[in-house]
Amino acid sequence: MNLSARIRRARQHVGLSQTDLADRLGVHRSSVAHWEGVKRINPGHDRLAELAKLCVVSYEWLATGRGGMKLGHDPADDIPAAFGKIVNDPQAFRLLRAWDALSLRSRMALLELVEELASQRRPKRVDRDTVVKLDAGYFDKETGLPR
Repeated sequence: MNLSARIRRARQHVGLSQTDLADRLGVHRSSVAHWEGVKRINPGHDRLAELAKLCVVSYEWLATGRGGMKLGHDPADDIPAAFGKIVNDPQAFRLLRAWDALSLRSRMALLELVEELASQRRPKRVDRDTVVKLDAGYFDKETGLPR
């Protein structure tokens, strides 16, 4: 099930029309129609978090399709886990804001560029006791930050 279908399912589960959902989120009905439509225009992360809260579904399920829909739980419980690092990292937050403004084509080009840069990055000195190598590069074992 793609994001468009999950948004539609969440909205229908709480018995809201596209217009009702748009009104509660403070957006135009056409925005909701686009999110649920064939073009698959996706809402930003903040809007998706609001949508999860409003429809009482898991943010993780709504955003990624992983896990259960978890109806009836407090979705505010899982949103901080999804955004915790981003909120605490101003550069990552800026990057995510800029990412949300890009077209799908630009996102794919940028993603390829970033992955290529990450694959070329090597630490000056690798100390096996403090550094772990993952597919995305080398990371400090203690802090989890890239080296």
